[in-house]
Amino acid sequence: MRTRAPHIVLVLSLLISLASYISKAQTADIYGVVTDSLTRQRIPLANVTIIGTGRGAASNNVGFYLIPKMAPGTYEVVVSVLGYIGLARKAILREGQSLELNFELCSASIEVQEVIINAPRKRLETETSTSVHVLEKQDIKMIPVAAQQDLLQSLKILPGIVSTSDVSSRFYVRGGAGDQNLFLFDGIRVYYPFHALGIYSSFNPNVVDKVEVYTGAFPPGFGGRLSSVVNVSTRDGRADGLSGQASINFLSAEAELEGPAFDNSSWLINARKSVSSKTFSNIAGQNIPLSFYDATIKLSTQPGGVKKFDVTFLSSGDNLLSGSKDEPDYSWRNNGIAITGSNLPTGRIFLQWVIFGSVYSADRNAKESRTATSASTSVKHYGLRTTATVYTSQEDLYFFGFEFGFPSMEYKFVNPAGAQQEIASSLVEPLVWARYQSKLGDMQLDAGVHVEVGSLLHGGKPLDEIQPRINLSYPVMGSWRAKSSFGRFTQRMLTVENEDDIVSIFDAWIRVPEGLPTQQADHYVLGLSGNLAEQAFLNLEGYYKHYGSLVVYNRDKLQASDPDYIQGTGKSYGVELTLRSKVAWLDLYGAYSLGWALVDNAGLVYYPRYDRRHHLNLMVAGHPAKGLNATLRWEFGSGFPFSQTVGYFDQPTFTNTLPGQFELDTRVPFMMLGEKNAARLPAYHRLDASISYDIRLLDFDVSAGLNILNVYDSKNLFYFDRITGRRVDMLSFYPSASLTIKY
Repeated sequence: MRTRAPHIVLVLSLLISLASYISKAQTADIYGVVTDSLTRQRIPLANVTIIGTGRGAASNNVGFYLIPKMAPGTYEVVVSVLGYIGLARKAILREGQSLELNFELCSASIEVQEVIINAPRKRLETETSTSVHVLEKQDIKMIPVAAQQDLLQSLKILPGIVSTSDVSSRFYVRGGAGDQNLFLFDGIRVYYPFHALGIYSSFNPNVVDKVEVYTGAFPPGFGGRLSSVVNVSTRDGRADGLSGQASINFLSAEAELEGPAFDNSSWLINARKSVSSKTFSNIAGQNIPLSFYDATIKLSTQPGGVKKFDVTFLSSGDNLLSGSKDEPDYSWRNNGIAITGSNLPTGRIFLQWVIFGSVYSADRNAKESRTATSASTSVKHYGLRTTATVYTSQEDLYFFGFEFGFPSMEYKFVNPAGAQQEIASSLVEPLVWARYQSKLGDMQLDAGVHVEVGSLLHGGKPLDEIQPRINLSYPVMGSWRAKSSFGRFTQRMLTVENEDDIVSIFDAWIRVPEGLPTQQADHYVLGLSGNLAEQAFLNLEGYYKHYGSLVVYNRDKLQASDPDYIQGTGKSYGVELTLRSKVAWLDLYGAYSLGWALVDNAGLVYYPRYDRRHHLNLMVAGHPAKGLNATLRWEFGSGFPFSQTVGYFDQPTFTNTLPGQFELDTRVPFMMLGEKNAARLPAYHRLDASISYDIRLLDFDVSAGLNILNVYDSKNLFYFDRITGRRVDMLSFYPSASLTIKY
């Protein structure tokens, strides 16, 4: 048998190659890319249709499409996508030959309201899958925010995403912790995507092309996190000529330049810098001496055919420097680079690859603080990722991929005893995946497997690390489709933070401690979506997440030798409803979530602080005149859990009684807390409004905007200071303005 095995493999390979050759010799393929005729930007999710045949395809994330196994002949091929004028071209196919047919589409003059609701580019991804949302640049700009537009703040309108503070862009997805979210920026893994205090993200919306948000059961190829994926794709610079813009608001100033570099190439530079820490202080309601910057640089080239290469560089930094010697200073830095490429090396295999590197570092200088100690942390992550798409037939797509990642983490701190401590670790994270998409009768199948090879090599359980991912979609009536998904996920890294902290300022990443299993979760999702009317789309989903293993604090730690962490479990479940509609020049959006989250820490079962029972977002966007846009957004959320203070007792200090009389000891009050997170804060509600006007003056495009947050000045409780009893509310009535000039 051993001697025959290689021969059998060789024969099978020859037969497969021969069958492919015969099939291709009798048929022909049509392939190409869809681009913007002006900017040369690739257009994803464009509909490519061969008239009169029922055949077609959608362009992928880099604008590539392929329609295999067409009979020889003459055809008319039509491409259409929202925001562009459709284009038809004649195709003459000859037996055994592939035809490259590229399309350059002219942008259509459309109003923003046509993007939010009709959104066929998004519907291609969301109508057959669960737990996926696609936002584009126009969507992000529609949502009112404080001082400046922000990508992660905009995601809070999506169902299943909650934040414990309206002055923070940090969020929690379907009952998962904050460190269970994976952030990708053109393939760069970003470990801290926030500016200081989490008020804003370091992703500038002006460089974003689209954002894919997976809130559960995400497909193979995404791993290392338990809850969600935020996959940000940036746009290319304009290839038709030099262009630029400058903008300023109460918080920051921004400048952007873009233009052609050389043949079929373009560049983009965007930089943003804070201009006043007073704005931060006004937003947060306390003195915050904060400054920040971020910058994005991208070079894109399309040397010919369907080839494309990009280089993206991301950099951001923050400083929180207090004038008081009793308050710590903080600093954060993020730097990353991604080199990406795509090509069609063989007839029906499309290859995409990315080489990436990311460095995150943070420092805390305690100075003379009595409540904090000095600490520093860093994460370095370098890797290579490759994905191959195999086009075998009209109904079948195969995806294969691998990734080699090399993250290293370092955390230095001073413990309560004053001793310097260091936790350092390096991981090797190879992973592979395979995915199959097909149409079986009326049912659409998207199934695959994701294998965390690195965890397997380090003793991980095969049933945890060999992870099935499956999504099924079936038409039930008219436009209505029933959907279901399942996925298994693991995570080998976590942040060191107190889960009860109101605001987390310093995040340090460590690996799962030795002796504890990798964190693991299973996602189950059921959905139903369809059109209530011609201009009304509804999506209903129910989910259940089982956390088979979590890393939780050891609340029974008494001795220094006791472990800091132990294994816990958890679960979350709920229902989400999304409704999009259009009435005349108004766009209507509503999202409601009903959810529960529970953590089991060695028998102590409690609701985590981000558990929110009810969450409702309502938004209406109006476009009454050319260039004039207005938005109203109302948000309601039931109260978050917290532990009540039930009393105090005087704790001896033994600082002035040894030796001596104990009755003369100076004692300090010690707080006693009730059952963990058994009480709830009051409900939260807020109305935000924004209005903008775009006009062309001379050779400049001018945009002026006004945002008002908390229009009716709702007094939403943030927390009570347990020491002083002072009430601290969230953001009060806050107006802000912006001005952008583009040429």
